[in-house]
Amino acid sequence: MLSDADLERYARQVIMPDMGEAGQEALLAARVLIVGVGGLGAPVLLYLASAGIGSITIIDDDIVSRSDLNRQIIYQTEDISSQKVKQAAAAATKLNPDITVSTLPDRATIGNIRKLVAAHDIIVDCSDNVETRYLLGDTAHWEKTPLVFGGAVRTEGQVAVFQSGVVGFEDSPCFRCVFPAMPDSSQAPGCSEAGILGPVTGVIGSMQALEVVKLITGIGSVLIGRLMLFDGYNGSIMEIATKKQPKCLCCSAK
Repeated sequence: MLSDADLERYARQVIMPDMGEAGQEALLAARVLIVGVGGLGAPVLLYLASAGIGSITIIDDDIVSRSDLNRQIIYQTEDISSQKVKQAAAAATKLNPDITVSTLPDRATIGNIRKLVAAHDIIVDCSDNVETRYLLGDTAHWEKTPLVFGGAVRTEGQVAVFQSGVVGFEDSPCFRCVFPAMPDSSQAPGCSEAGILGPVTGVIGSMQALEVVKLITGIGSVLIGRLMLFDGYNGSIMEIATKKQPKCLCCSAK
């Protein structure tokens, strides 16, 4: 049951007919894992904290660099050389002191990811390398956990939701159905090689946060079986329909 303070804090959400108190209670009871608190993870964390996600875990082994500050708006100049998870958690709990933000100054690896995912309801992929993305995609399927994927570089971004391991969604695509072959660094350059405009990560991170809220509360239509493509140069958004692949190495493997 929501307290008077909760009803005041989340009044603009609770007043929505398809959200109501039940939706807010679901948000407060949710456990979300955010992998990476950089350009995408920063807005995701802030918006999920402000929405009232009750328990958030952030994992990132990086420190704040001056070159991060054009887009990673959760950090300040005085945070340079500090652990990202420490500063990000402080900012999120300052915004909403009624939630719990747990930190792991580590990298998601094959040795720790399954245990981490098993303790959460949703994974948000805000990572910055292809190896981690494929690890999260495979783990999400095998641990039967929804995955909210986002990627951004230059002025472009992508968002999708994968639930192939979740009961009732077995016929939906997994991450590898959409991205079957892991690209090398020349095919998938990161922000340090290709560049990035800060507002692009804000758009994509905000979309990821919205998909998380929709998954938890059951409102709206989630981006399952759809890959959303954002073009910041032209101010356009398009969708590509995605399908489960019968020979997928992850979700179709026996």
